[in-house]
Amino acid sequence: MKYFLPNLSRLYVSMVICLIILCNSCAAKSKDLISRNPFDLYGSTIEFDVFRKGTKVGFHNVTFSGSPSNFWVTTRFDLEIKVLFFRAYAFKYFSKANWKDGVLSQINVVVDDDGEPFLLEGVRETEEIMIKSTKSNYRAQLPLFPTNHWNAGVLNQKVVLNTLTGELNQVEIIAKGIETLSSEHGEIKGQRYSYTGDLDTDVWYDEMGRWVGMEFKGRDSSSIKYVCKLCFSLKDQN
Repeated sequence: MKYFLPNLSRLYVSMVICLIILCNSCAAKSKDLISRNPFDLYGSTIEFDVFRKGTKVGFHNVTFSGSPSNFWVTTRFDLEIKVLFFRAYAFKYFSKANWKDGVLSQINVVVDDDGEPFLLEGVRETEEIMIKSTKSNYRAQLPLFPTNHWNAGVLNQKVVLNTLTGELNQVEIIAKGIETLSSEHGEIKGQRYSYTGDLDTDVWYDEMGRWVGMEFKGRDSSSIKYVCKLCFSLKDQN
């Protein structure tokens, strides 16, 4: 900067300074959005219908309880695929996580993957969280975001806790643009973010930082799509 600044015009310098101020302002605004508590964003519940090839195959519900500084997040995901009216595949997921002062403090996960069980438990120990699962045990640095998606703070992370495998996944989350999504609220605008690296998932958040959509590939490479049934605070729907 010291080599070129003397040759810049006053107008150009002013534009640069204004741009810096504007960017800092936008960053602060973004931080404010993702640091809001879930009760402000969603009320007490998030509900998605889950579709495969245009057919509803399940649901994904999230409930919040407690206070803004110490709350619990309970997640249930249930999927069933039928072929000729017979169940061909079933998946059930349950997790309960405790967040204190914006940091993950405890998490428990139970998965039934078509009869194959998986368990995970995480407990905070000072600045780390101890993860014990069916597959491995290890310590991880905090803050750490699990792949529950309701918290847009994950967008700033390079490592996430995969609650289906118990592994730490290295990711880069890339903004792809604003898109129009269908929902039971009607059409809604959502910023699309693509997970790359160890995960391959697309997630949408609205301008308030609320989770409003998701899409990923199933084991058979079919597209699994989430459609918002209830993803706003009730007071925001009027």
